[in-house]
Amino acid sequence: MALGERGRREAAVTEAPAYPESTIVFERRPARLAAYLAVKRAFYRAMRLIGLFALARRLTARSLRILCYHGFAIADEHIFSPHTFMRAGTFERRLRYLSERGFSVLGLGEALDRLERGDLPPRAVAITIDDGFFGTWAVARPILARYGMPATVYVTTYHVAKGTPVFGLAAQYVVWKAAAGELDPAGLGMPGGAPMAIGTDAEKRRALQSIIGHGERNLDEPGRARLIEALAVQTGTDPRAVVEKRPFSLVNPGEIRDMDRAGIDIQLHTHRHSFPADRERALAEIRDNRAVLEPLVSRPLEHFCYPNGRWSEEQLPWLEEAKIRSAVTCDPGMNGPGARLLALKRLGDSEALSQIEFEAELCGLNAAMRIAKDAIVRLVKRPPRGYYSPGRSPREGAKR
Repeated sequence: MALGERGRREAAVTEAPAYPESTIVFERRPARLAAYLAVKRAFYRAMRLIGLFALARRLTARSLRILCYHGFAIADEHIFSPHTFMRAGTFERRLRYLSERGFSVLGLGEALDRLERGDLPPRAVAITIDDGFFGTWAVARPILARYGMPATVYVTTYHVAKGTPVFGLAAQYVVWKAAAGELDPAGLGMPGGAPMAIGTDAEKRRALQSIIGHGERNLDEPGRARLIEALAVQTGTDPRAVVEKRPFSLVNPGEIRDMDRAGIDIQLHTHRHSFPADRERALAEIRDNRAVLEPLVSRPLEHFCYPNGRWSEEQLPWLEEAKIRSAVTCDPGMNGPGARLLALKRLGDSEALSQIEFEAELCGLNAAMRIAKDAIVRLVKRPPRGYYSPGRSPREGAKR
């Protein structure tokens, strides 16, 4: 039975992906945080000077380091969201460091094969990039080619199929760029006539809650794209900078094929950027994701990235059922012998991370510090010898 106009709109709204970008955040760096980071970086420089970076590299030489990236800036997105978007120069500096310091950069499949066999080369690294933003093709791809380094790109496919920008993220960017003033809801096609102030961060958040809520509840994907353009016009932002230059759009099918031909490993990241706690819906996400990607690369896909890095033990059998060989999380750390392939750890990198912080992660110093911290916490929380609690006899406590 054919859907009416209202039914088509409701279906389109229902299938829209739930991106974390819909959470409204303007990234600021308060003075206290800046002071903390200065002390932290000075500490790392001292640790490097006395040789602890080199020692950590030797101690973790047989662990697999999986680097995690997201978007790459076309213009000023790295200022808007430095935890998501990285400048070309920063990415090139990271790859140059890997090359000059003797890290062995492997494709993900080869790295996992060798991890299982126990014959990883010293300081093995795999590069992974989440989401599949246009900047991955436009910015990261040529830099990877220049250094001859393989990478895996986990592509979420709803916006690949629709050809539209990620709505919540694009809306935040436009309002972030806007000068202090007011927005006219009627000019945005929104109900209610009261102007929305956007002078302070708090006012911008309130306005965005209304705009994003309206778009996600009431509009289909083309309608959301038109809302972004109208918002850009009202705030004095060139709509072409948001829509035509594609900073918040994903790669299109031709660009996916191009990356695949260039040796970049295209893999799975769900269709709607969501991996539900319900088995049927979770499996549908993988099926829909595969249905878009596998015809483009002409091969079966078996590596997966949890959207937002969120996962649970209950979901692992579903991945096995879907014939997924590996899955990466956003849990920080390295992967040594016996690592669980469906819960691989990664080292997150971003524009917000300084070069010395990146080196501290990569050498293994931070991993060692996390292990030491966890051990101390467990020791502190452990009941003392002879400890007695209700339901446990003093004799049992004395045996500890």
